[in-house]
Amino acid sequence: MVAENILKVKKLTCKDCGRSFPFTVEDQKKYGLKGYSDPIRCEVCRRQKKILKLAIEDKVPIHELVKFEERCYKCGRKFYTNFKGKLGENVYCDDCFKQIKYGKIDWALLEKGDK
Repeated sequence: MVAENILKVKKLTCKDCGRSFPFTVEDQKKYGLKGYSDPIRCEVCRRQKKILKLAIEDKVPIHELVKFEERCYKCGRKFYTNFKGKLGENVYCDDCFKQIKYGKIDWALLEKGDK
């Protein structure tokens, strides 16, 4: 087993979406104990792959598979969601939606259209 003081967080690239994701020391230990190699997909893509597999086996409704690419009205970040926003409707990523929901956003800036 690799000495604990040698392990460091690794930056990996997802095979499916191309995004970088951290492979923590804790996760490296878990994977090592189970004899697994480093992950090739980020957590989001691993979850999507699992959902697809379950849907093929008729264990998950098909609507769980449908993903639409959206751009957050507040921060401009691309994200995926289960629904398609209506034309002219403001759509927010999870982080910005939580800020709005819990009152941690400057509504005056948002109303002026500033992002």
